[in-house]
Amino acid sequence: MNRILTIVGPTASGKTDLAIRIAQKTLGEIISADSRQIYRYLNIGTAKPDRAQQKSVTFHLIDFIEPDARYSCGQFARDAEQRISSIRHKGSIPIVCGGTGLYIKALFEPLHELPASDNEVKTRLIQQLRDRGINHLYQKLLDVDPVWAQRVGPRDTQRILRGLEIYEMTGKPLSTLLKGKRNIPKYLPYYIGLDLPREELYKRIDSRFDTMIAAGFVNEVRALLKKGFDPGKNALRTIGYKEIIEHLRGKCSLPDAVAKAKRRTRNFAKRQLTWFARIPGVGWYDPRDPHLVAHVVNVVRTEIG
Repeated sequence: MNRILTIVGPTASGKTDLAIRIAQKTLGEIISADSRQIYRYLNIGTAKPDRAQQKSVTFHLIDFIEPDARYSCGQFARDAEQRISSIRHKGSIPIVCGGTGLYIKALFEPLHELPASDNEVKTRLIQQLRDRGINHLYQKLLDVDPVWAQRVGPRDTQRILRGLEIYEMTGKPLSTLLKGKRNIPKYLPYYIGLDLPREELYKRIDSRFDTMIAAGFVNEVRALLKKGFDPGKNALRTIGYKEIIEHLRGKCSLPDAVAKAKRRTRNFAKRQLTWFARIPGVGWYDPRDPHLVAHVVNVVRTEIG
């Protein structure tokens, strides 16, 4: 079968814990679909599996790129496909687990095949961005690809740069290339969605952030800045890191930074739920259900394994 057990849900809903318990009972290996756990050194603030958890089962696609490196959902899909094939070749069960909807979408609804990024072209465009600003680049994009420009808007720096990069590399508008035929997915998901009553979920979010602070999250962020990583890069713009950086730079007190991060995390959880609710075929479960592990193990053995 080409079905892959895929555990989704909002942050703090217990996805990793469930995946570990399933993996332990099914000879499974976990492929993380988390766009922040991919980064080295971002441990506490991303709720990355700790050493004990990583010793108990095998994890893939965590802790493997630098915080200032670029990593796309398309690259995730390619890496995840390779891991799935390798895990199956060993006779084990791949379990995709995470809350980054774009990663999961890219894996099971493959993106168009686009050229890989060109460092020379990208460097030149970034220099233009520094010298002349985003409005100049947006006007260039309007000239060569007005459809893509209108779609992304004048403030989406990353997509403006990508649109111009594609045009310089291929001579064709990105919007035209995206009209081509999509790739055929290699795998189909079997979704297990986790959800809790809002009050309980928000309590978990708040409690987890308090635990992060107690575990040394502020020192983790301070160490990242001392290593010279740019706070403007994607990794450190994530919720939690962004607020603690503001605190370390004297822009707010620690209690204010914590309160802001908790609020933004709760809002993020709502957006995750909205995203996954739109996906057909997700079976939703309460992670506190004492029969959930047995149910999912049975799914693995009868529908997937």
